[in-house]
Amino acid sequence: MPTTPESRSEGFHALGVWVLVYVGASFASLVVLSVTGQQSGQDIPMWVLAMNVLAMWSVYLYFLPRFLPFSDTPIHREFASWFSMRDVWWGIPLGVGSQLILMNLVNWPLAQLFPEQFSPERISERAEDIASMAPGWWAVLLVLVVVVGAPVVEEIVYRGSLQTRLVSSFGASIGIVLTALLFALIHLAPVEIPGLFVFALVLGIARHKTGALGLPIVTHLAFNATGLSLVMLV
Repeated sequence: MPTTPESRSEGFHALGVWVLVYVGASFASLVVLSVTGQQSGQDIPMWVLAMNVLAMWSVYLYFLPRFLPFSDTPIHREFASWFSMRDVWWGIPLGVGSQLILMNLVNWPLAQLFPEQFSPERISERAEDIASMAPGWWAVLLVLVVVVGAPVVEEIVYRGSLQTRLVSSFGASIGIVLTALLFALIHLAPVEIPGLFVFALVLGIARHKTGALGLPIVTHLAFNATGLSLVMLV
């Protein structure tokens, strides 16, 4: 579908809304760190990390579906209808394969060209740091945050609110690529950007082809579960 000046204007408006909400979520994160006496960049307890992401997710989920709606029905009323057994059968192998195969395909040539920057140790460093914050039973909370919360919230925010509006405004190719790029950049880990960008393309295509969020959520869940398992169990 060809874009028009009006549709492009709506796309830039959507990007502006996303930036404002991102700033608001980041501010909420800083408030949590300040209230709990923690500092950004230092190792923080698992309970603080959970409060931190909960504050950010609350800002995202309150504002984005309201200002960039992707459905006429409130999320909590239609959430269950997003999923089908097809999403499970396709999403789990797609997510596991993306973590074990796709990430290696993306990062291996980079490791050959830039061995210090893209070594396996550097790529897994942040995941290992996060896992180290959750000794003992705190690992249960970590799993809830990383494997359950993050995939659901991030897919609602990025493939739901943002990608839907950008695809409508700029077309499928630009909308999916731009959403994937923003998704990779907001993780603020340069070594992870190439892999996350390619994985986000997979999620974006899954959303666009199915017209629903079930498949990208299950794929994202399986991807995070596999990555966390590699860090915690291997």
